[in-house]
Amino acid sequence: MVKIYLDPGHGGSDTGAVGQGLQEKHVTLAIALKIRNILNNSYQGHQIRMSRSTDSTVSLTARTNDANQWGADYFVSIHINAGGGAGYEDYIYSGLSNQGTTGKYRQIMHEEIIK
Repeated sequence: MVKIYLDPGHGGSDTGAVGQGLQEKHVTLAIALKIRNILNNSYQGHQIRMSRSTDSTVSLTARTNDANQWGADYFVSIHINAGGGAGYEDYIYSGLSNQGTTGKYRQIMHEEIIK
């Protein structure tokens, strides 16, 4: 059973980027809920846990501690970058190697998401 931790960025008192009448916290939550619904309605063999499912403030420490205590296999933090750049980015924890298992999974996921 694969455990996927979805983390809609920002929330509550932290709006994230604001522009065009949108707040990042609302967009990231909508994306995370859509991902959760697609995964739960279309696939089996996984569990989903979310750092938040409403507009609430959750610290980064609380999010990562919850994911680690739950034993998440994947931590997916969703953000909408407003400060420049283009496209899609993904990262792994800086203490891990791109050549290790996590780095290889990140590369597979990156290539599939880009498609």
